[in-house]
Formats: sequence, structure tokens, C-alpha cells
Amino acid sequence: MKRSVFLLVFAIVTTLYASSLPPKREFRGAWIATIGNIDWPPSGVGSDSQKQALVNILDNLRDAGINAVVFQIRPECDAMYASTLEPWSYYLTGVQGRAPSPFYDPLQFAVEEAHKRGMELHAWFNPYRVQKTSGAYATATNHVSKTHPEWILSKNKYRYLDPGLPQVRDYVIRVFMDVVRRYDIDAVHFD
Repeated sequence: MKRSVFLLVFAIVTTLYASSLPPKREFRGAWIATIGNIDWPPSGVGSDSQKQALVNILDNLRDAGINAVVFQIRPECDAMYASTLEPWSYYLTGVQGRAPSPFYDPLQFAVEEAHKRGMELHAWFNPYRVQKTSGAYATATNHVSKTHPEWILSKNKYRYLDPGLPQVRDYVIRVFMDVVRRYDIDAVHFD
């Protein structure tokens, strides 16, 4: 009887103590979509305004208890970062292939600002989406749709890289690894 009572008390105390501790690891993430300027960057503004808008977003997310940001860095086979493999994103400057002016690297800036706030920065890639078939904007000369049109599939209103081609898979992996090697990101996401 004494042993049963002891075990019951021990179980209750252990449960109460464990429930009062914060979890060892908890993912409280938020996504920052860049395609179509959904969340960031604001359309038609310069580098300083883009930076301030991102700082505001990160401050609001931190204040809401978010500890990880999933930042879309490759919306349409383009880059929200300095890349030798793909052109600058249209959504940064309104012209695909044009760097922000004055120059800054949005991904590097996002990593530094997220880490300052104790947040992880996860790089979000769209590995196969190329662009709408209607061509809402002109693609840069170094865009994969121009350098390798044989890799492109069209479905409904969109164009995609053909994931069935080994050379496409190799290309996408090169793009991912370029970011992983050069930036202090905390994770990779893709959809």
C-alpha cells in the first residue's frame, strides 16, 4: 500500500513538474511569401524601404512569439539573393535580372535580422515553378526558361521545370546547394 501511494504521489509530482517546463524544442513558424509581393517586398520601393518593411515584419513576428521564419527566396526560378545561377527576382525591382539599388543581398539581410531576434531563418524554394504561361513580365536572358527551354513543361496557366529530367534535378540541387554553402540558413523548405 505504501509503495502504491508513493508511486501515485511521485507520478503526480513528476507530471506537474514536467508540465510547468517549456518544451525543449518548439517550432512556431511563419511564412513570408515573396511571389507576387504577397508579404514582402512591397512593390515599387527601393532597398531602404524593402529593408525597413522586412524589419517591421520580423519585429511583429518576434513579438507574436514566432521563432522561425520560412522566407521564400526562389519563387519562379529566380533569386531573392545574389546568385550566379539565376537572375534576380522580378518581385524585388520590377525587372527580372536587375539587382536592388542601392545594392544589398535580401537573403543575407533576412538571415542577419532574423538571427538578431533569436529566430531561425529557413530558406523556402519553389524548385520547379518557372512562371505563368501568359508571361506577366519579361524574363532575363539568363533565366532557365531561355537557357534551357527544353526543360520546360506547361500545365494550365503555368510553366514548370520537368522534374523527370535528370539534368533538371541536378540543376535544382545546384541551386539549393549554392544557398546552403553560402548563407547561414537554418533549414531548407520547398514546395
